[in-house]
Amino acid sequence: MTDSLSVDDLTMAHPVYTLNLTGAQRRILEWMTVNGALYAPLALDPEAVAKDCDTSVSTVYEALNRLTALRLIEHLGPEYRVNPRFFFAQNPEVAQLVLDALQAPDVVPDERAQQPRRTSPVDKRRRRQVRSVS
Repeated sequence: MTDSLSVDDLTMAHPVYTLNLTGAQRRILEWMTVNGALYAPLALDPEAVAKDCDTSVSTVYEALNRLTALRLIEHLGPEYRVNPRFFFAQNPEVAQLVLDALQAPDVVPDERAQQPRRTSPVDKRRRRQVRSVS
């Protein structure tokens, strides 16, 4: 299934440098990536972003509009999310790691894994002691 995938399939058809991003747009995109918008949608406060990125609020709105038009970010109601292809384009070694993980065989538990976990004598003593809450 994943044999035909390559790193190029996870990255962008147009490299970032061909998009002619402004410095503010790059900073805002980096700010979003660092603050978790790559992994989950992130609610943005334009004033806080402007302060953190050392730019004006109107520049933040303009950057968000342009980045959304370029599909570098997704606008999901009040939240934004960074396109994962942007991240993989910046980090091809991580993209290769993802491809390797998709092609690797699944882990299979053995007989010992099905048995209950052994506890040490110290753990058993700890479980027997009742400690006061106060």
